[in-house]
Amino acid sequence: MTQVDLITGFLGAGKTTFLLDYAKELASRGERIGIIENDYGAINVDLLLLHRELGDRCRLEMVIGGDPDCHRRRLKTKLIAMGVDRYDRVLVEPSGIFDVDEFLDLLYEEPLERLMSLGNVIAVVDAEAALTQAGQGDRIAPTADASDKVDVETGLHRDSAETRYVLAEELTKAGCVVFSKAESLSGKDLSLVTEYLNACLEEIGCRRKLTDAEILRKKAEGLMAEDFDRLLAAGSRDYAYVKRTVLSEGEFRSVFFFHPVLPEGAPSELLRRIFEDPLCGKLARIKGFTLSDPSGDGTKEAPWLEINATREKVELRPSPVGQPVIIAIGENLDESRIGSYWASYENEYRG
Repeated sequence: MTQVDLITGFLGAGKTTFLLDYAKELASRGERIGIIENDYGAINVDLLLLHRELGDRCRLEMVIGGDPDCHRRRLKTKLIAMGVDRYDRVLVEPSGIFDVDEFLDLLYEEPLERLMSLGNVIAVVDAEAALTQAGQGDRIAPTADASDKVDVETGLHRDSAETRYVLAEELTKAGCVVFSKAESLSGKDLSLVTEYLNACLEEIGCRRKLTDAEILRKKAEGLMAEDFDRLLAAGSRDYAYVKRTVLSEGEFRSVFFFHPVLPEGAPSELLRRIFEDPLCGKLARIKGFTLSDPSGDGTKEAPWLEINATREKVELRPSPVGQPVIIAIGENLDESRIGSYWASYENEYRG
């Protein structure tokens, strides 16, 4: 059976960087691997480059957009395809908001229960960010200005009960917790981080208490062979907790534009106009790829243009790999208004 390893963690925790190292190590050990990028993480040039680097040893699939039922069906379809093709291992990197239990339930559905088995569940935690939370007086109390601190990828307040819930839920299933961004932290700092994580677990009614044996600190020189040996034997856990919903209808969401073509002119100026247009909604980020050479005549060495823009900063860079989609993330978004700024796009979710 194909083994499925789940890599969880908030966006920005270092999840993708970890997955890249993990995938390369598995490939070096002769494993044929598949990678499924889920939701926001689907726009990731590093993983596209990894796929190109590893060739037949690595298959990369994306699951993006759609309503929850459609999203679930797409994920299941891609898992089935990798199971039928008998990959040794499939790595699933979900978005920052992810229901681990729903994913695990999926593996017990036909025909997946005959094709795949759960392997390692690894939670990547930003130790620096967790330490900041741990040092705020009452360790799990939100700060006074928490309403101004919103994760633009998830729409959750960073210092809120909702973010602590999502973090703790991932920890209930993790066989190993990897502390990223921990190079400069002392042993005392890391103890505070562990205390904070255990407080988050207690807050959701979970009896789990993380120990040093279940935590792997990522060092400045990266992960060593013995670290990967430990990760490959991590397995998973299944601790009970009080389940609840963290996102309500109408909060942050993403709008997808497939096969977008930008009008002639400066892309950076176009993106700034979209952010400044109140009719587009309250935009937090626009990211994705568009063909820099729509004619396809091959005159450009880097045929893709990678876009990563916020209201404060627009980043554009040529890329040898990409995928034809742009994602807009924010509140109260008007898909038609945003789409009117593109020369054209083919959106399967149009009415």
